[in-house]
Amino acid sequence: MNIDKKNLNIKYFINIGLKLQNFLTIAIHSKMQWFLLCLFLIATSLAYSRQANIENANTEISTYTPTDTLVTTQKDTLQTIEKTYTIYGIAAYGNGLPVPDAEVSLLDTLEKTLEKTRTTTKLFRRFFGGRFKFENVLPGYYIISVDLGTRVGIKKRIHLKDKDLELGIVKNEVEFPKYVIEDYTDSTRIYYNRLNTDPVEPDSINTRHIIVELDGKANTVYIDSVLRDSLFYTLSGELTRDSIPIDKTYLIYNDYGYIFHQSRSFRNRVNEIQRRDGFIIFHNGDTLNFDNIFFEPSLKTPDVATFHYNDTTGLPRFHSFYDIYKVYTGPSYIERSIRRGFYTGLALHGTTMGLSMISKKSFKPPLYYLPNFSKPEQKPSNYYSMITSFSFFSLAWVGYDWYMDRRSNYFTPKDELSPFPKNMFVFSSREWAIKQIMPLFDPVFKSRTYRLWQMRKKEQAKNKRSKRKSVFD
Repeated sequence: MNIDKKNLNIKYFINIGLKLQNFLTIAIHSKMQWFLLCLFLIATSLAYSRQANIENANTEISTYTPTDTLVTTQKDTLQTIEKTYTIYGIAAYGNGLPVPDAEVSLLDTLEKTLEKTRTTTKLFRRFFGGRFKFENVLPGYYIISVDLGTRVGIKKRIHLKDKDLELGIVKNEVEFPKYVIEDYTDSTRIYYNRLNTDPVEPDSINTRHIIVELDGKANTVYIDSVLRDSLFYTLSGELTRDSIPIDKTYLIYNDYGYIFHQSRSFRNRVNEIQRRDGFIIFHNGDTLNFDNIFFEPSLKTPDVATFHYNDTTGLPRFHSFYDIYKVYTGPSYIERSIRRGFYTGLALHGTTMGLSMISKKSFKPPLYYLPNFSKPEQKPSNYYSMITSFSFFSLAWVGYDWYMDRRSNYFTPKDELSPFPKNMFVFSSREWAIKQIMPLFDPVFKSRTYRLWQMRKKEQAKNKRSKRKSVFD
């Protein structure tokens, strides 16, 4: 009897399990019920997670409010600092040639080195040299410094903003330093003291002009007109009129410090001096040593800036051009003599080779000037004489420049009666060649064909101007 009851109970539970299994099978296979079940589970999980986040946030705000603010501020700062940019450019000499394998430094405004790099070398000794780049640089003010191995390197101040900065070609051309008028104490910047004349002229109203010749002779005149090759004037204090060829003048300026004409010899001497060291002799007898000197490229009361290596501030000293009587360059002037000796030897041997090739109608004469590599014990015919001649020409130019005192350069005379101790003329082979060649072209310039061509150009320019629209049309 007990066994039957137990069997009945087992059958009862089995029947209940089978019914539950059937119900679950039907519920699982029902799409609507499955969708409702999933939606209920998702809603329950989202509500639970939101409640947990709110409780955590309330706990952090009530307990760690200062720390959270600090972390937020630090994150914003880090995001700002991460914005860096690139600086790139090309380092070149004053003549535009790139500088390969030169050290480039990135400095701050206090000239403290932040980063260093080197410029790229040339490909095939010609292309793609002198390039440099600084990456991951923060915005601000910096100084780019390039060591060229010369006295005058490159230092350029830059301002890096919110984008990459392309500097282009950075040359070692030194701009004339800027200054303010208050720093200049010499009154000659406003009014230049007139030359001492004998007798003293009564005219103190009209603007007079000072013509300085190549030998230093000065005349105070009133300029009437200036042509291409001549200058016409009236002597100050009298009614005598005269003229002078432009080629014989060294410098022309008025008594207010405005320069009207600079000769080629004057410009050549200024360009040569700006590469040297030396000392200045002023009109008042004072002297001043300098390591670098730069003439202001202005015709209106020009100034002269001198730099001194022993001055830790690195600031220039300014002087009025009209206060300078003489500039004497230092021993570095010998570099010019050596260069002229090299070019002299090059011209001589080049001409000799050319004449030999023409006379013998062969390209073998230049081979006689090369060393014999196959038989070193056999001396070539012209090699040793050629290399010895270069040294001889260089020494000859050094002696000639020393004898002619080429290191002395005079600029403004003391008075009308005191010429320069030496003539300031500087020979130019280019100018001499042009003067010799121009007479050969005079028949061409005077020919009827050339004049008709010039007239046609003028008519074309006139027609082009007539076709332009006015702003009032």
